Order: sequence, then C-alpha cells, then structure tokens
Amino acid sequence: MGPKIDLPLENITWQVYLNEKWRLTDWKGTLQLQEDSPVTASVAVDVRSYLEGEVIQNRAKTKAAEEMLSLGNTLLERGNPQQARQAFQSAYGLSTHDSAFNEDARVQLHNLKLQQALVGLNVRQSAAGGEAAAAPGNLKELRARKDLAYTQQEAKQIIDANTADDNAALMRLAERLIQQQDAAVTAPAAIRAAIPQQGRLLSFRRTVQVDTFADLNISLHATAERAAGSGFRMLTLGALFLGFIVLVWTANRLKPQAAA
Repeated sequence: MGPKIDLPLENITWQVYLNEKWRLTDWKGTLQLQEDSPVTASVAVDVRSYLEGEVIQNRAKTKAAEEMLSLGNTLLERGNPQQARQAFQSAYGLSTHDSAFNEDARVQLHNLKLQQALVGLNVRQSAAGGEAAAAPGNLKELRARKDLAYTQQEAKQIIDANTADDNAALMRLAERLIQQQDAAVTAPAAIRAAIPQQGRLLSFRRTVQVDTFADLNISLHATAERAAGSGFRMLTLGALFLGFIVLVWTANRLKPQAAA
C-alpha cells in the first residue's frame, strides 16, 4: 500500500526485490508488472563500506546545504522572503550531521520567521485601521501585495516606525506564533538503510494517476522453489546402491574367466 497524495501522479514506478527462493505466481493491484528479471550484480555490505558511504553522502549534503543557505541570502536581498525561507529550511534539513552549520541555518531561519511575522502583524494592524490610519514606510503598498514580498529595507522602515513598546509586544506575539507553528511540524531523523539488491527484480509501473488521494497498492502471490523431496532423494540413493551392486557382481563374474 502506498501513500495517498493530493496531486495527480505521472510515471509511477515501484520496484520490488524478491528472494531467489521465491517465484512470482500471481499479482494484482493498481500498477502493471513490466519486468521480472534476476539481479545479476551482488553488492557486499559491511560496516566499513556503509560508513564510507555515509561520509560521501554527508559531504554531498553539506555542499547542497551551503548552496541553499547562499541562495536564501540572495533571495532575501532580492525581496523574496518566502522563497528565502524555503531555502533556509532546506539548508537546515540537509545539515543535521553538522551541528555548527545546522545551528547557523536554524538561527537564520528563525530570524526570517520572526521578521515575516512582524511584517505580517504590522500589515494586518494597518489594514484593520483602514485607509485613514497612518501607514509608515511602504506599508500601504504592502497591503496590496498578494504574496507579501518585501525588501530588507522595507522591513526595517516598518519596524523602526513603531515605538519600542509596540515592537516588544509584537515580538512576543510573533514568538508565540512561531512556537505554535514549529510544534506542529514533526522532523523525525531519517535512517538510510543500505540494502543490497539481490534476488529477482519486479518492476511495476503506471502511466498516470488522475484521482487525488487514490489508493496505490500491489498484492503479490509467490511460491517457494522447493528442493528435491525426500522420496526423490531415496530413489536416487537406491539407484546408486543398485548400480554399485551390479558393478560388484559383474567384477566377480569376470574374475574366474580371467584366471582361466
């Protein structure tokens, strides 16, 4: 059973590895069997190779996290805080193996969340006041923006226009909002299982899945390839024993003839 997704899907592919002692006899489900072939290459797995693979993967993740963090800062300078937040979030998720870098990404992400919350609260407060209310900086213009994009200079003008008491009250409210949002998001640590590819490879495919939240499932029926049964083994042993007796009898018959 696969996950239900609120999106149409295309080119769905599932791969199932079946132990060599099993043979597929029947199947049913929402995907079509496209291939049933043995896996030729056998991969040896040990602790050393697994750790070496983890080091290589962590290096690649660190490089990707650095690129995401740099992209986030660039997007922030260009006045696109929402995409910058996504980049910071990616950098934070990719750098869990590096505590120092991960903390840097977390701080930048948290600061951006605070800034977005403060700007959003100011915009809502200004909108509640109506057109007659004073709107510092470019606050009136921000009301009309659908995605609430802003530059760092605009954010500074909006926050600096408030009194210290107002900013302190808004900061406490923004912190509470962020805490509630972060509490609702679970971030389980991922475990990467290095499972060798062996046995028989079954490839199931589906071109398109139009219905959202539709089931994706496969049901397999397989039978074990049994070794030779006990009856067959006894018959083989009996035939070998009988052949041995015939050889001995023949050798005994030939001895007198040779002596004569």
